[in-house]
Amino acid sequence: MRFEPLGELTPDEHVCDWLVSAPFPIPLLDGVALPFTLENLPEDPAPDDFVAAVRSFLSLDAHDRERAAPHVFDNYRQVALDWGLSSHVPRIRRSQDIWSAVHPAEIRVSRRHRRDRKVYVQVHAECDWEPEHGLQLVYRDGGALSRVSEQDGHLTYTDAFDLPEAEDRIR
Repeated sequence: MRFEPLGELTPDEHVCDWLVSAPFPIPLLDGVALPFTLENLPEDPAPDDFVAAVRSFLSLDAHDRERAAPHVFDNYRQVALDWGLSSHVPRIRRSQDIWSAVHPAEIRVSRRHRRDRKVYVQVHAECDWEPEHGLQLVYRDGGALSRVSEQDGHLTYTDAFDLPEAEDRIR
């Protein structure tokens, strides 16, 4: 299947309803090339929403990465607080230094199954402070940072904790 702007998509080897792109350079991540996995695109009632979300995500750049840094740094500090600064938790003193400890691995694009039903783009990454659960940055409609957390499968804070939508926030 051809999907602009990513090009040809192939079936995921593990999940038949998912499609995967070849690695694609991501401006938000300083040009690092990662594959995109588009979840349930073939049966989605509005596939153009996926196109719009991916295009919006690909328009993010280094300035957007800088705006996300304090949220990623907050995630680091929370893990450091929970675990203490043990030998496996690096010492990072400033939010602008956080990206050297983040190692992006893939991009996932999916429609939220309830409430706003928007398309979300997730950056899944390994990170030096949370080797078990990693890190995810989630962008609503591909352009608005809506969540920074461990990789837990939830697209929003309210979904993760089954809270009212009015309580949604980046965390």
